[in-house]
This record gives sequence, C-alpha cells and structure tokens, in this order.
Amino acid sequence: MTMRRFLVAVLLLAGSVGCASTGGAGRHTADKPPEDRDPQLLFERGKAYADLGDLVRAEQYFGAALTAHADERKVLPELLRVCVASRHYRLASEYAQVALARRPKDAHLRFVVGALYVSIGEIGRAREHLEQSARDMPEDAEVQFAVGTFFRDELTDQIGADPFFREYLRLAPRGPHADEARTSLMQKVAMPTPEAVQ
Repeated sequence: MTMRRFLVAVLLLAGSVGCASTGGAGRHTADKPPEDRDPQLLFERGKAYADLGDLVRAEQYFGAALTAHADERKVLPELLRVCVASRHYRLASEYAQVALARRPKDAHLRFVVGALYVSIGEIGRAREHLEQSARDMPEDAEVQFAVGTFFRDELTDQIGADPFFREYLRLAPRGPHADEARTSLMQKVAMPTPEAVQ
C-alpha cells in the first residue's frame, strides 16, 4: 500500500535527517510535560519509554529534549519514529516542517516531509517536496522508486511516474523493487501506419 510504503520510507530515511532545533513544534501531551531540563537525560528517558512501548511519553520526552537544545541530529529521527509508530502523522509533519524551514537544503529531510504530507492527505504539498527531493538526490534509487510510486498510486499518473521508475532501474537494475518498477513502466503503443488503416 502506498501509505505504508511512504511511512516505511520515512522511518528508513529519518536516521539520516539532520536538522536544527524545532523550537517546541507541535506539542502533544497526554499528561504534564517533563520538567527536567537536562537534554541528554530527557533524550534517554524518551528512548526508555519508546523501548517500553509508551509512545506518547516517548514523544513528550523527545520533544522536551529538543526544546532543551539536545543534539537534533540524534533526537529528531527518534521523535519522528515514535510519532509515526503512534500514528501522530500531523505532529511528525509539524516537527519535520519546522526543521526543514531551518535547513531547506537537507534533501533527506525534504523527502521525509513529503512522505509525511502524503500520510496526512496533503497531496499537492507532498508532490512539491517529493519531486524536489528526487531532483536533489538523483543517485538515490529508493527515493526515485518512492516518488515513482507516489505518482503511480496517489496521483494515478503513469506518465509522471515513468521517469522515476526508469531512474530506479538505471540505478538498481537488480534492486529489491526492480520487478515492480519494470511492470510499472509505460509501454510504447504501436500506432497503426496509414497503410495499415486502409
């Protein structure tokens, strides 16, 4: 399914996301937020809650760690993972959007933002970010395939999807998605010649 594929892509690429402070974007709290101000301690508590499966508390602690100026390169990927795992896609997109505003040239983060826009149904904004990330990462086969899949499944645009699938096959002719990419290619339709019509 398209949604699942994009969310998996978010989780895979989030590890390479580096971003500046998110300044407390999108606070989602079920209880009182953490009081501690030690960014490393907040981060470790977030990890502990994530390991226990308490994703809401993990979100709270990771968000508090960012607010306390923890290392964003370490915290944001974990925060996005727990947000996606708990299906708080809009919250994840808020954190990622704020980070992208501070680092607009971060192509991996742009891809993550685009994928999160897909998850919340903002297809027009998703397209803008996904196309840009494909241009910025022309040698990333997985990004090319994901963007092709987005065009094929979300936009039902085979023509728009075709170049991305072709790029994927050029980069990874024996890759894990090669068969699917091949079957998704546009087929040339032989037009009848004027002699054959007569």
